[in-house]
Amino acid sequence: MKTVPRVFAYLRRYPWMALGTLGCAILSTLMLVVFPAVTKRVIDEVLTQHHAERLTPLVLIAALAFILQNGLNSLRLILNNTFEQRVIFDLRSDLYSHIQMLPLRWFDNRATGDLMTRILEDVTSVERMLIDGIEQGVVAVLQLLVVLGLMLYYSISLSLVGLAALPVLTGGALWYTLTAHRRYRLQRQAASAMNSLLHDNLAGIRQIKSFVREREEHARFNSVSNRLRHASLVVMRVWSFYNPSMYLIGQLGVVLTVWFGARMVLGGAMQTGDFFAFLMLTGFLYEPINKLHQLNQLVQAGRAAGERVFEIIDEPIEPGWVVEKSAVRVRGDVAFNDVGFSYGKEGAPALQHITFHAQPGETIALVGTTGAGKSTLVNLLTRFYEYEIGEILIDGTPIREFGTHRLREMVGVVTQESFLFNGSIRENLLMGRPDATDEEVLCAAEAANARGFIDLLPKGLDSVVGERGVKLSVGEKQRLSIARALLKDPPILVLDEATASVDMATERLIQEALEHLMSHRTCFVIAHRLSTILRANQILVLERGRIIERGTHGSLLELGGKYARLWEHSFLEKPAEDLEAIAEREQRSAQASSAKMAAAAGLPEETLDDVPA
Repeated sequence: MKTVPRVFAYLRRYPWMALGTLGCAILSTLMLVVFPAVTKRVIDEVLTQHHAERLTPLVLIAALAFILQNGLNSLRLILNNTFEQRVIFDLRSDLYSHIQMLPLRWFDNRATGDLMTRILEDVTSVERMLIDGIEQGVVAVLQLLVVLGLMLYYSISLSLVGLAALPVLTGGALWYTLTAHRRYRLQRQAASAMNSLLHDNLAGIRQIKSFVREREEHARFNSVSNRLRHASLVVMRVWSFYNPSMYLIGQLGVVLTVWFGARMVLGGAMQTGDFFAFLMLTGFLYEPINKLHQLNQLVQAGRAAGERVFEIIDEPIEPGWVVEKSAVRVRGDVAFNDVGFSYGKEGAPALQHITFHAQPGETIALVGTTGAGKSTLVNLLTRFYEYEIGEILIDGTPIREFGTHRLREMVGVVTQESFLFNGSIRENLLMGRPDATDEEVLCAAEAANARGFIDLLPKGLDSVVGERGVKLSVGEKQRLSIARALLKDPPILVLDEATASVDMATERLIQEALEHLMSHRTCFVIAHRLSTILRANQILVLERGRIIERGTHGSLLELGGKYARLWEHSFLEKPAEDLEAIAEREQRSAQASSAKMAAAAGLPEETLDDVPA
């Protein structure tokens, strides 16, 4: 479907505003006929026939026509701007809504700056096309029709002379329309590239400063900015030739009309009043033609921007995207049956023949070096990515039979880098459950060991955390992430590197919070604290997308395979007899209380991730 018709399809949502705008445009355009008619009568009756008593009424009629015309134009502008802002709000809302429903695989190949450019700048370009397309385009076309009718009324032969330039103007407009699209598309792409680089550099300003890359990044920015400058200059240079040329041809048409019209008056074929009225109409004819040329520029820019907007809207959304409400709480029984997945058609499979069963309330530890497929496995559980082979079931039901909305309500995720939005602590925690009371929020914060530092902040829950939580420490952000998951209260929990990059004291606080969070839930733990891995009901060891070992900590150590080597390397400084004692003590405390676990917290703080095989 063509871009321009798709944009104007949004206008059908507000028919009364469209009709009101069109009505004001028609009535204000009709007022144009008054002044040429008054001018004709002033020349023919007042000046030529010396009827002075008719001058004042004619002038008052002209003044009233001008008042009505400008009053209608003012009302038309109010209606049109309100109309267009509603339409552009709908378009931007539809675009953002659609973006939120796109699969993560789609975002993997898109720059954030490019998406921001499309939502903000490209939609604004479409807005200009809509506003000027209706406000100026409709008025210009109506004015052309009315003026052309009056010109034919006064003199058909002189009208043909006045319209002699019209074929040239039409050909010029056609040439510009057919050649402009590529120029504007390159300009929008260059703007998008510059905004993408700017977004990345602002997000990574600490890295730029720490590596002293200011000069190099400035050069990169100047390079993409120069591309935008060049693309914009190409657009402007063509326009600087096209617009004056079209204006000149229109002026030559007026000059030609004066020459032929004057000869007709001198030859007695036309009255002087008719001639002056015709000249005024000729000016009224080429004025909207020039407006249409300028409007063509905006339409071409809006067309290129609209293509980028609808390119996203046409992308297929995540499968199963339905809002499904159900009062039935799942137990958390999770089964993977021969599941396979690949990120690309040409790349090696990320997961192959993954089969295991997690009973409700069990903890499954996923162990392996970087790239083994641990995060990919849990991403399939939440349908962030769609598995290609096999089946994943929750409580015996294939996850594809759940709506995506319902499925993700069942699963809570706590990641290594806890993302916080630039708002208050309360707003970030309420993402877990928007209808939670302050008392429930504070209870969750207490359970997550976050209440202490929240109470110390000047505004408490209303304290603003900054962009990505920059005003808080890593441990504080992690505890807020745990509190958010506690509020959500999911039956299935994913802990992805949940205590990495924190000091020992903070890790103990986070671990205590995790004990509350993991209680009575089916948990998937990725390279988490070793004590939690030791307490897991089942440990899955992954390598190159396959499960190569599975079992409890003790059975895997006895096996003497990959897991045993990972364990050995991570405790290389410990004597063998100490290792056995540690393992035995951790296994005995698998069902103990959190107090007993705290007493056994003398383990080294390394994790099993990224340990050489």
